[in-house]
Amino acid sequence: MGEFLRRHSSAIALSIGLHAALVLALTVGFRFMPSRPRAAPQVAIQATVVDNEAIEREMQRLEELEQAEIRRQQEEERRAREAAEEARRQRELEQQRLEEERRAREQEAERERQRLEQLAREREEAERLRREREEAARREQERLAELQRQREEAERRAREEAERRAREEEERRRREEEERLAREREEAERRRREEEARRQQAEIEAQLARELEAEAQRRAAERAGLLDQYILMIQRQIEQNWIPPPSVGPGLNCRVNVRQIPSGEVIDVRVEQCNGDEAVVRSIEAAVMRASPLPKPPDPSLFERNLIVNFCPDC
Repeated sequence: MGEFLRRHSSAIALSIGLHAALVLALTVGFRFMPSRPRAAPQVAIQATVVDNEAIEREMQRLEELEQAEIRRQQEEERRAREAAEEARRQRELEQQRLEEERRAREQEAERERQRLEQLAREREEAERLRREREEAARREQERLAELQRQREEAERRAREEAERRAREEEERRRREEEERLAREREEAERRRREEEARRQQAEIEAQLARELEAEAQRRAAERAGLLDQYILMIQRQIEQNWIPPPSVGPGLNCRVNVRQIPSGEVIDVRVEQCNGDEAVVRSIEAAVMRASPLPKPPDPSLFERNLIVNFCPDC
């Protein structure tokens, strides 16, 4: 009721003011009315009564209006409360719906996160299994490779052992064959040496006999003057082939070493001592080579491979 009065205070004041004005107008109008016959007071009283009833009815109507307004206000307040309550309930439902949707989204997000985590775990597990399979395959390959290497190593060692034994056997047979051949060669060499020794001994004895005989002949030839005759023949043949150089001087005397073979062919000549210059020495060596072959000795026992000839054209 107090809330109603506060809300409609202006309307109530206006209504009260109208009623007061109406009462005042009726009162003033009654006082200034003209004089009438005595019956007039009864009429005025009735009018006053009528006016009071009208006022009362008006007051009652206003009261009813006020009550109706109050009921309307109460109804509006009730409806407002119900609307507010409905709105609150709707807000709560909306909040509940939003909360449920949020929880549903969170649950969906959680399920999605769990699904992703599960997928990640599954991928990790698959990757782990793949790595394990690859590692197992790698270890298996390494094991097979190691077995293959061991087999190859065993085969290689077996081959090497067989080859070593074959080489040793071959080496043993070769050594035995070499030892046998060496013994045979040694025996043959021994027999050859013995034969060679016998032959050399026979040759030495024969050579010694020939040398003794040649020496005897040589001595006999020397005693007969044949050696001097042989040396003189060689000297004359060399001098005949000598072309004296311009630098030669009187009293030339040179000692010449001549090497010859039994046919008389000169194979080497060397002037050992000479009082001439280099041109003279070269001219003597050239004369010896031009004199080849040298004369043969009158007695074969006088032949000498190395001859010492005195080159002295003026002697």
